[in-house]
Amino acid sequence: MTPADHQTHRRFAFSVPAACRALRLHVSYAPKHLTEDESKPLAAAALAQQTADLASRVGAQRAAAWAAGQQRLTHRRRLSNLVTLSLDDASSAYRGAAHRHAHDQDLVLGLAEASPGLVPGPLPPGVWTLTMSVHALVSAQCELSIQIGAEMASSR
Repeated sequence: MTPADHQTHRRFAFSVPAACRALRLHVSYAPKHLTEDESKPLAAAALAQQTADLASRVGAQRAAAWAAGQQRLTHRRRLSNLVTLSLDDASSAYRGAAHRHAHDQDLVLGLAEASPGLVPGPLPPGVWTLTMSVHALVSAQCELSIQIGAEMASSR
């Protein structure tokens, strides 16, 4: 992904076989954070733009006071990419979301149990949709990895 993906959604279709008892998902992306040196000019540019926008509404003096407070808060902070996921099953039912700040997640969705944010229940066979929501993408590029496995019911 690149900064062009900032504040977008990417949908990935995958098939869930009949007799699936659980789905196991591993989702990761990198980098999570920019370095301080990479973050400073981006943060300064964003603060300047926000200050100019605010000044047009509340006046230059109030906007400058606000900006001074923001500079203290953002000094020595690293900017972060943020990508989250949600799931829809083969019947288009919403099966939950993992809106976490972690850049490396292992999730489980089963008949009776599920990772926090996901909804347990029957796993209808067919084409499911995993949606990756790119809330913030501040790095020049970001590598995304998605692995999905199906646990099958065993026959005895």
